[in-house]
Amino acid sequence: MSGALVVPLYIVLFLALIWFLWIRPQQRRRRELQTLIDQLQPGAEVVTVSGLYGTVTEIEDGETILLEIAEDVDVRVAKASIARLTPESAEAAAESASGASSTPS
Repeated sequence: MSGALVVPLYIVLFLALIWFLWIRPQQRRRRELQTLIDQLQPGAEVVTVSGLYGTVTEIEDGETILLEIAEDVDVRVAKASIARLTPESAEAAAESASGASSTPS
């Protein structure tokens, strides 16, 4: 292999490495988060990006939801600020999804 071909080959390999180690996982996380936001329902317990724990009480038109953070205390937050479901809420969602997908005998 000549020296003139080695440098472009290293550049291509480096770009492929960046793609598989950084860009692809980021795209996957973005898709998962968008799916989570699209499937939000009232009653879901969530954590916001700022670390605020609460229960979704209402999904408003547009890009906002009402989040109950304490008894009779609702705050309006952007849908994009939802980071994840709480572990309890995630387990309940997984159980209801698996129960709905299984067929009774």
